[in-house]
Amino acid sequence: MRRSWALGALLLLLTPVACASSGDSGDGRKEIRFQVAGEQEETAVYRTVVEAFSDEHPDIDVELTEIPDRDQHLQKLTASFAGADAPDVFLINYREYSQFVVRGAMEAVGPHLEQAGIEVTDYYEQPIAAFTYDDELQCMPQNISSLVVYYNTQLFKEAGIERPPADWSWDDFRDVAEQLTGGDVRGVGIEPGIIRMAPFIWSNGGEVVDDLDAPTRFMLDQPESREALEFLVELARDGLIPTEEELAAQDPETRFVTNKLGMFLSSRRETPIFRESLKLKWDVLPLPIAQQPSTILHSDAYCIARGTENLDAALDFVGFAAGEDGQTLTAFAGRTVPSLESVATSGAFLDPSQPPRHSGVFLDSIPVMQRTPVIPTWPEIEDVSAEILTRAFYEDDYTIDEALEDLVAETASLFEEGSNF
Repeated sequence: MRRSWALGALLLLLTPVACASSGDSGDGRKEIRFQVAGEQEETAVYRTVVEAFSDEHPDIDVELTEIPDRDQHLQKLTASFAGADAPDVFLINYREYSQFVVRGAMEAVGPHLEQAGIEVTDYYEQPIAAFTYDDELQCMPQNISSLVVYYNTQLFKEAGIERPPADWSWDDFRDVAEQLTGGDVRGVGIEPGIIRMAPFIWSNGGEVVDDLDAPTRFMLDQPESREALEFLVELARDGLIPTEEELAAQDPETRFVTNKLGMFLSSRRETPIFRESLKLKWDVLPLPIAQQPSTILHSDAYCIARGTENLDAALDFVGFAAGEDGQTLTAFAGRTVPSLESVATSGAFLDPSQPPRHSGVFLDSIPVMQRTPVIPTWPEIEDVSAEILTRAFYEDDYTIDEALEDLVAETASLFEEGSNF
């Protein structure tokens, strides 16, 4: 089902307004609100960041709002901007922020970098580029995660499977999934969404859209793109991926933690959750390769609402959170692959005593990292695509040709709408 808070509602309601509840507490202290999304294990690190910031800035109070999931987070942001009650600072993915920029709801951080104490050249260029819209850096990236293969080292050992090499192939990947599948264990978990399909498409020499900067349609009907989609669909239809019924009973993260899933494709966000399970033995691998190595950018950034009554305090917080101290804290907690190069290459992130042992896999993939388009309608395009790809994964009588036709037809108006801003 598509979001009830889709872009059309946003365009009707969203106006650039001040943050109603931020301001001065009356005793000279400044107050700002900071909103994040994620499970408790993920968001716990931001409580630590807020506490550390408060120690350095005792004159600024930061109220942390934790939202359980992405959809609720975006819903709440949409409603809060419409109701003049937006948080001063919020964390958002690069695939989702432009819908707020086009309505004038965000304060671009680019002109304020010096005040925030940020030197942009110290950061990886990929997330900086992703959060640049209309030639202006809109938000300050905190991470440069990518899609990797989490794998259960205990299940690998029981199946007699050695750790695959970094250049393992699609055939190797499928062979490992087949060896791991048996009983109540499935070989691999992968969500049927475009951000999971994209790296396989790029690895096979295909394209996801016709133009990254001004996309008008999907290009999944290209032979190279179609072949990648078929490869993944066959994994599902051949029983190597959990069924819809199995996933309804246990989500893939739970199946992985309970030794019912040999491999799981996701970003760095899973690390805090998996570290909580002391009995789970796991590590990470790069994605398998068809013609060339590839992965997809997963990056979130600190954004500031336009009209905040405490812009200076918000900039102080963003500078701290996205700076060395803040990123070191989030790196230690496992939640992020730091966007600040000095922290990403430090022991705070690469510590082999903490799982995953091979955290360097995330950094090794940066040179081959690509991203999806940044247009206001992209979140809804993803939602529509997920519905169609889910059918392709789990409905045997729904052909690849039908899926490709539906992808083009059902997203055409969204691509057109997104290009008109």
